[in-house]
Amino acid sequence: MMNSRDWMDEAFANYEKQGGLKELSGKGKPLDVPSGDALSGVLKEANYLPAWLELQHTIRNQIRALVQQIDQDKQEIGEDKFEQINRNIRKYNQMVPNPLLQKGFVSKEHIKDQLARWE
Repeated sequence: MMNSRDWMDEAFANYEKQGGLKELSGKGKPLDVPSGDALSGVLKEANYLPAWLELQHTIRNQIRALVQQIDQDKQEIGEDKFEQINRNIRKYNQMVPNPLLQKGFVSKEHIKDQLARWE
């Protein structure tokens, strides 16, 4: 019985024998990787953001909007706004590839300082 890896290897080899890889654009040309590892360079060229980075942008925008609302309205903001952002931060902290990238939660007292950490 053939395992899945052997089957995939065989399918790829057959595809290559039939000329399936001859007309690839960029074949034989080096990848242009300006900095970092090859995977990061390819993902950047493809304009792909990992889910944790997309969430980071979302959280930053939520904090900005909340700070603007506080500055404009000069009124008390409900705890539900902070809870929503902190739920996203909790999710972000679970997704980041390195614990050093984790961020603290936002609070009414220090929202402007915390926005600077997300910029």
